[in-house]
Amino acid sequence: MAQFVAQGPRLACATLGLVEVVATLARKGKAGELPPDALRSKLAQARKDWRAFAEVRLTSDVAELALEVAQNHALRGADAVHLASAIFLRRSLPSREDDVAIVTSDLELASAAEQEGFAVLDPEQAETASAEA
Repeated sequence: MAQFVAQGPRLACATLGLVEVVATLARKGKAGELPPDALRSKLAQARKDWRAFAEVRLTSDVAELALEVAQNHALRGADAVHLASAIFLRRSLPSREDDVAIVTSDLELASAAEQEGFAVLDPEQAETASAEA
């Protein structure tokens, strides 16, 4: 992921993405998997990193797309919001459609994204490939 981000692509994420990161970190802190100092540091870093992203807000248009995506691909709610946000972004950009890729390790979301014509980058597989090289 660090190599991908270092290439300088424009980054965008559904608003839900930041909520999911903060929730995951908070749960790890509550479970004792992250010491309080590390938790505070990671929460601050997440908010700082968020400033590098264009935010795709959950508007009524994105929500309507999420309903369609959820029904068409039988995705979980959050995954439907993420895919709908990417579809909305792709439709909103003046550039070519293949300029938008989705980063996910979730197999169901990745499959649905590919069916919608997105390139998919799985950071877990990229890390595995880097470790094997």
